[in-house]
Amino acid sequence: MRKPMAFLSAVFLAVGFHAAMAPQASAAGPNWGELITPVGPGTWYPAKCATPKGNSTANGTIITLWTCTGDELQKWDHDGYQMVHKASGKCLTPQGDGYNVNGAVLTLWPCDDSGNNRSQQFWSSDWSIKTNYSDKCLTNKGGSSGNGTYLTLWTCASDFPPEQHWQMRY
Repeated sequence: MRKPMAFLSAVFLAVGFHAAMAPQASAAGPNWGELITPVGPGTWYPAKCATPKGNSTANGTIITLWTCTGDELQKWDHDGYQMVHKASGKCLTPQGDGYNVNGAVLTLWPCDDSGNNRSQQFWSSDWSIKTNYSDKCLTNKGGSSGNGTYLTLWTCASDFPPEQHWQMRY
């Protein structure tokens, strides 16, 4: 009886050691940061953050500007495809899927991971966030930087006005 137990112990030890030494899968996770806009030309501090209205995470919640606080409700991840909101796990989405409509208000909506929802596809450059399938940029409604200002889509301007300046702050 002693030999079989010693053998089993050796096998479990070897398997456990091998599993511990095996390389771990490294899936890159989200890189949460604040989606910020300046409060004036070249004025990034204090910045305003993309924030769900009333700190709600419900479907259809409008995204507004609010003074950055560092709270999870102001954290986003651009995964190279979608802008994902940390506290809700939902995506930045224009109302009515209006990814090509000037003035479309941006909201939270469940992410569509199929790759077929053009409304949820954004890319970022050094200073702007743009829809993948139209020449529309994330824009502060009316050019305002006041708390509560709705975030909308508008045709990207070639002179990069402050209301279309956006970046991720990590």
